Amino acid sequence: MDHFQREFKVQIAKYNRKGTKRWIASHLLRYPLLPLWVLIGTILGAAMQGAVPFFIGNVFNEVYENTADASRIGYWGLLILIFGAGAGIIQLSSNFAIEFLAQRFERDAREELYAELLGKSLTFHDRQRVGDIMARAVNDVRQLNFMVNPGIALVFRSAIGVIVPLSLIAMLHPQLLVIPVIYVIVFLFLLRRYNRNLSIVAMKLRRQVGVINSRLNETLMGIHIVRAFSQEDQEREVFDKNVKAYRDYFVKQADITARYLPLLVLGIAIALGFLHGLFLFRVGEISFGELITFLGLLALLRFPTFINVFALAVLTIGMASADRLLSIIQAESDIDQNPEGVSKPIKGDIEFRNVTFGYDPQKPVLHDISFKIPAGNSLALVGMTGSGKTTLTKLIARLYDVNEGQVLVDGIDVRDWDLDSLRSQIGLVEQDIFLFSKSIKENILFGNPHASEEDMIKAAKMAQAHDFIMALPDGYDTIIGERGITLSGGQRQRIAIARAILSDPRILILDDASSAIDSQTEDEIQKAIRTVMKGRTTFLITHRVAQIRHADMILLLRRGELVATGTHEELLKKEPLYRMIFSRFDELELPLANATKKTR
Repeated sequence: MDHFQREFKVQIAKYNRKGTKRWIASHLLRYPLLPLWVLIGTILGAAMQGAVPFFIGNVFNEVYENTADASRIGYWGLLILIFGAGAGIIQLSSNFAIEFLAQRFERDAREELYAELLGKSLTFHDRQRVGDIMARAVNDVRQLNFMVNPGIALVFRSAIGVIVPLSLIAMLHPQLLVIPVIYVIVFLFLLRRYNRNLSIVAMKLRRQVGVINSRLNETLMGIHIVRAFSQEDQEREVFDKNVKAYRDYFVKQADITARYLPLLVLGIAIALGFLHGLFLFRVGEISFGELITFLGLLALLRFPTFINVFALAVLTIGMASADRLLSIIQAESDIDQNPEGVSKPIKGDIEFRNVTFGYDPQKPVLHDISFKIPAGNSLALVGMTGSGKTTLTKLIARLYDVNEGQVLVDGIDVRDWDLDSLRSQIGLVEQDIFLFSKSIKENILFGNPHASEEDMIKAAKMAQAHDFIMALPDGYDTIIGERGITLSGGQRQRIAIARAILSDPRILILDDASSAIDSQTEDEIQKAIRTVMKGRTTFLITHRVAQIRHADMILLLRRGELVATGTHEELLKKEPLYRMIFSRFDELELPLANATKKTR
């Protein structure tokens, strides 16, 4: 779609992203008839409004010259009614068009942003604050609507509202242009300064909204920690501080708006214009009716002068929001989708060749890792906390790209695979289980949305989840809280295992997947997992001794370096570090096993 890398394939329209204004224009011009009618309608409406002072001037001329009669006055009155009503009807249809365009812009921009967020790599998301992203996706996108209507609509109307009266004054008598032209020059100068000052504050205002939302999101997500450590007062103080900063920016914006000078300048211009017109009337350059027409046309400048106080504020905030949204959309992903890459069934041969990786390339987490595991075999990753076990498994699914070396799946570099094809054949169960605020059924089916209900229940039974699910009030239709907070840790893990089983992966990654499950339940789950593991390449990160023992191959990691490889028996004989870690795992597991025996 464009030159920016995207990790997730979503079909969205092409937009010009070479600048904020071009991006906005490309969105609006996607519906060319709507802005065209707004243009035509605004010009027609302004012209018809501008004709009314001419009709009024003709009436005054006839009255002043004593040539008026009832039929003539009625004629001019009828024209005033027709043109006034016509201008109103045209403006109404123009308003409908601009509102429709604003709603479409908001919808399309939200779809574009959502698609791009889905397409960004994990490296990108690791750097972002969720609250700030939500502020952009909700508040900033909404501001785009207001920016178009009333923002752009009123600014455009005000521009036409200046051009048309000036053109009609020139047609009336060129000498009458002197004061209006001087006013317009001063008006544009003051408007430019006003807009420049307002833009700076508007951007700070939008950023502060992101700060407030980000902190609020973190506080609510971690409300249990906040209460556990009695930090409510501290969080309230931080929130008050952020809100006060927002208030200060808002007051500053209001102060800039209050110092809007063009209205004062317009009052002076109308007075000077009247004196100038009166002078031209006295010397016989214009008629009495033309003087009245001139004053009527000058009065039309009041609307564009007044409305820009409001319109420019809305437009400026909208432009600040558009800048923030485009900065997110344009942010390049570190991982590309590679839709032209290899797309075929995976066998499961995995090889790491001299892999070095760090979330910050200057601080590697893994150092020169090399190993091979044949398809269908199981591999256990053993090491102290922080040794890089979880990081290693993330490179297989290409959640991150290596800094040096290669990760090969079936002899093909993961960067040469179609990303959808690669990830759709990898099942992942992490220690930090994430469940959506949906029904249990929807969470399990997330692993394979096209699976039948029978297959879903079968997967749940294999994960030892079926019984506790059926004991819930609504069974599989039970809605769970955000991140599965209403379920126990063991229940969440069993649902996650069922989700992975249902995806029928060729490569299965279990990152401490049974840490929150008691030994009895784990024994039953392990039987199911061993069945599922047949014919699949499996990576195990666990402190469960039983799982480590049965692995076909074990990798011993220390501080990101591969210390040794081999089977359980081989490592026990030759590696003191492995014996030390294994004995600690054994000590951890023994009390739990004894406790389980007592409850039987």
